Parts: sequence; structure tokens; C-alpha cells
Amino acid sequence: MRRWRATSAVAVSTVLVAASLIAAPDVAHAALTCGVERWAVKTLSDAAAADVNYRARHVTVEHLRRLPRPNIGTSSPRQRPYEFRSYRIHVRLRGAALEDDRDFHLIVSQPHHRRRTMILELPNVHCKGAASSIKKAAMRRARRRFVAACGPIGTSFTTLHGRAIVKGVAFFDIDHGQTGVAPNAIELHPLLRFRPRGRCTH
Repeated sequence: MRRWRATSAVAVSTVLVAASLIAAPDVAHAALTCGVERWAVKTLSDAAAADVNYRARHVTVEHLRRLPRPNIGTSSPRQRPYEFRSYRIHVRLRGAALEDDRDFHLIVSQPHHRRRTMILELPNVHCKGAASSIKKAAMRRARRRFVAACGPIGTSFTTLHGRAIVKGVAFFDIDHGQTGVAPNAIELHPLLRFRPRGRCTH
């Protein structure tokens, strides 16, 4: 009986923490340690972030999916040339979830080709790295506008319907079978702008 109570307490605690992150994704937490693999690159807190060109190139999802993939590992620094560039794309929203690293994992596709998908990530700016990023304000605005447009997103995958114009910095992830991954595992990570076109619905 005692063991069941302890397990139940852990379960309730986990639910409450998850609920707080969903309801108020940008509420400050003390020194959150969120992600690990290439985390400084993902949050624009690496030494090379100042050298990124933040004037976005207007391209398509399909263009990004065809870029050559660099040879990267879990601790690789920012890779030239593509991870030093930012891009603006028109997308169809497909689905999203709040991940363990506090990022919103957003799956999008080419507007007229629903199977040609890629991943966008919206970090929580109270995480280490993001909290000191030179683009902290832009990341915060993009995340808040996403939540305002599409509503609270939980830890379970939520299907979305709608379109948006987004801007972010190119990032090549390690392909580990994540939902929506592009053939070359490219992402916009972090997203720096989110502008819905029409309604975003579940």
C-alpha cells in the first residue's frame, strides 16, 4: 500500500508539472536544464550565433528538404554554410507536441504536398542556453504567437490544421525516427517568427 501511494504521488506530481508547462509555457523556472545534443546551436547561444545571417531567404519546404546533409554528431559545432542562414517559408501546419526539453515540436509540410514534411522547434526561453541567447526576444515572441494562434499544446501529439509564414535558422538534427523528420533531418531551430494565415485549429 505504501508503495502504491508513493507511485501515485509521483504520477500526480508529473501531471501537475506537465499541466503547468502547457498552461503557461513561458513562466519562469529556476535554471531549467532542458536539452543536451547540440543544445547551444539549437538555442543560438553558441559562439558562432553572432555570425548567422538573420536576413531570411524566402524558400520552400521542398527546397530545405533537398539541401545536402553535413556529417554531424551529438556535439558538432554550427555547420557552414546552411546553419549560418535563416529562412522564411510558407507552410501547412500538421501537428505539434510539447517535448521533454520544453520545445514545442511543430510538424509542417509543403502547402500542397502534405507528405513532404519537416520539423520546426520553438524553445522555452527560460531554459539554459535560450535564456542567454542573442535572439531570446524573437524566440519568445514566436512561441507566444504560436500558442495564441493554435491554443495550448500538450505532451501528446495534437493534429493541427491551418497555414502560417515562419522564419527560423537552419539546423540539422540527428535522425532518430522523430515524427515529421525531413529526409535530411533539417529543421528551423529555433523558430524566430510565427505568423498564422487564417485560423489554426485542432
